[in-house]
Amino acid sequence: MRFVREFRLPTRVSLFVFPIGLMSLIYILSQTTRMDPNPLSNNHIKTDRHYEPEQVSALTTPQWPVETLPVKFNLMEETYGKNWAEAPADLYLPPIECTIEYANANKLQQDHPCVIRLIRRHYLFKPAPRSVQYRLAHPEAMDPSDGQSRAILEILQNKTNGFFIEVGGYDGEFLSNTLFMERYLHWSGLLIEADKTAFSQLRTRNRKAYTSPVCLSTKPYPMQVVYNATVGTLSSILEKDAGQDKAAANGDTNSIYKVQCFPLYSLLVAIDRTNIDYFGLDVEGSEYKILKTMPWSKVYVKTMTVEWNHTPEGEAAITRLMESNKFIKFGHISLPSTREVVYVRDFLDQYRQTKHE
Repeated sequence: MRFVREFRLPTRVSLFVFPIGLMSLIYILSQTTRMDPNPLSNNHIKTDRHYEPEQVSALTTPQWPVETLPVKFNLMEETYGKNWAEAPADLYLPPIECTIEYANANKLQQDHPCVIRLIRRHYLFKPAPRSVQYRLAHPEAMDPSDGQSRAILEILQNKTNGFFIEVGGYDGEFLSNTLFMERYLHWSGLLIEADKTAFSQLRTRNRKAYTSPVCLSTKPYPMQVVYNATVGTLSSILEKDAGQDKAAANGDTNSIYKVQCFPLYSLLVAIDRTNIDYFGLDVEGSEYKILKTMPWSKVYVKTMTVEWNHTPEGEAAITRLMESNKFIKFGHISLPSTREVVYVRDFLDQYRQTKHE
């Protein structure tokens, strides 16, 4: 027997929830993420000892036996074996050769030490301290989201001290899915926004989260793209058949310009976070391609909202992809301007595997 329950949320939001079972929901709410108890206690980017530069004169190839692994997500272990990280990072690329041009041209692995080093040094800003006041245009608005925040928090029972990833963070306030979580429930996270005008505004908000002025790569390696920021919140990557070559030939303008992209997994490795309570993805059309680059077995995401109405592949393709990676389609958030689908990690999958052992 199937039931459909309607959640009535503010701001004209209707969330139609599909059943996932009482046991699954209780399991979701009872899980604790493997996070630092205070994610902002050290307001600096962590430095891995493997990323400390050493004076190496030439590129050296690791000498240990390499496992034969299928190349699927362009990861270091697929090339060098699971023990690759035991060697110094500079064994794979001398620091002098670690440039963004080299990383792009050679399509370096998502977790390549050079890629992580570049992100940490040039494309990542640390959170503002909790003691610093927000600078908001409308501080009286408690929740500027269109209901995504309330819906996710209802699933997570108003969890405190959570961690989010918001891709398409815009100016950090307007229609922000995560500002309420951060201000009132002490969440932290990562805000990603490729629109340079919006990102400059975002940087002034004093958000208590990492911020990054990049786009997410649609391939499992870093790349540079032409970005169309003509229509504010509808900014997106220009595909080649949509005039990218012409735009590139004409050079950067105020609204069309080149932007550096990294795979999402690269950014997660750079901030030392692979346990995520909420992941919001809204990039006006590239959602499916971005999700395909993610090595889902290496990350743990509890809840997600994904905008699908601008995606050429459609919502059904996104759902098939997420279900194949142990997520359940929980429901929809439908608004005049957007259509989003909600996914929840299928915690019962682990239970089923245990029962069959």
